[in-house]
Amino acid sequence: MDTLRFVIYDKAGNFQAQIEGAAEASAELVANAVNTAEFTIPDDHRAVDAITTPGARCAVHFRGVERFRGMIKETPGEGPDGWITAQVRCDIRKFWEWYGWQVPGNAIGSQTSAYRAYTGPAETVAKNAMAENFTRLGVPWSVTGSAGRGATSRVQLRMHPLADKLFPILDANDLIVVLAYDGPNVVVGMRGRETVPGVLTLASGVPEGYEFNRIAPTATRVIVGGRGEGAAREFVQVIDSARESDWGDIVESFMDARNTEEGSDITIDGAMALAEGAEKAALSTELNETERFMFGTTYDVGDLVNVRMGPVEVTQPVSVSITESASNGVEVTPYIGDLDVSADTDIRMQRMIAKLAKNLRDKGRG
Repeated sequence: MDTLRFVIYDKAGNFQAQIEGAAEASAELVANAVNTAEFTIPDDHRAVDAITTPGARCAVHFRGVERFRGMIKETPGEGPDGWITAQVRCDIRKFWEWYGWQVPGNAIGSQTSAYRAYTGPAETVAKNAMAENFTRLGVPWSVTGSAGRGATSRVQLRMHPLADKLFPILDANDLIVVLAYDGPNVVVGMRGRETVPGVLTLASGVPEGYEFNRIAPTATRVIVGGRGEGAAREFVQVIDSARESDWGDIVESFMDARNTEEGSDITIDGAMALAEGAEKAALSTELNETERFMFGTTYDVGDLVNVRMGPVEVTQPVSVSITESASNGVEVTPYIGDLDVSADTDIRMQRMIAKLAKNLRDKGRG
């Protein structure tokens, strides 16, 4: 059904209330990110006590499917005879709130290793790191078995938020984190991104106006510095010859891998840095829903969409914004692309601050 439905639970996962047809409601759905939703009800609504109880949780449903679940983090309101708004943040947030320890099985005073290094397929690396730290925390979270998807990757954790290190390798390998619930128990799985058939153009009637940018590679070869000091330090070089041929250019980059374990294959670190330095074609556009392009029917959040507009042809993941109001009913707006292409100054500044904060967290753990 084309309406947002909110199911309220207490902190133990017990059903408390259900809200459908709120005066105002919205949801933002983005793969591998903190999805959000909010709804507004009168301050004398029967569900007020349920949504304002500490630890209250909410499942967000749309078109017959639970889209995400999370804690009600804020409940601003006004009165008397006013309104109260419940603001929901999905449980993916926990990957920014839970850290990866150097030795997850040891007490805080016995962190006897400099880093906890995980190497292997991206899915296996992420799930192993998650599982070890779920056990450390004693939370009722678990992971499904790994199918070994994704390129060989390496992650090193030293009191980093799990998302800082794990989500970039999942995004790079088109893997999406999926949470399933059984009462208070949460099972973390992953799915690969599907690709929506065909190519969307302006003539198809699906895309609206657009903005784009093309960015040349920032690295065509990477020098990796491994263990050792001075003349004894280990160095390797990883080169993308095809990239250099395509662009007629050589761009060197340096990757510090001195903290890898002795005997590690540091070409893995070079390949990961090389992937980050690839050329980019960014396109930002809102899309229209049609019978051919319908959320929950022909695509899901995070699936890949082929779009050709202007001089740019790209394949990018799709996200969804849903709004509901008495005046306009339910409006579903899919969008694709790197929103930095069209973001205003405030949004650009917020993203720059978030990136700087991540870098500072990384440096502060050295």
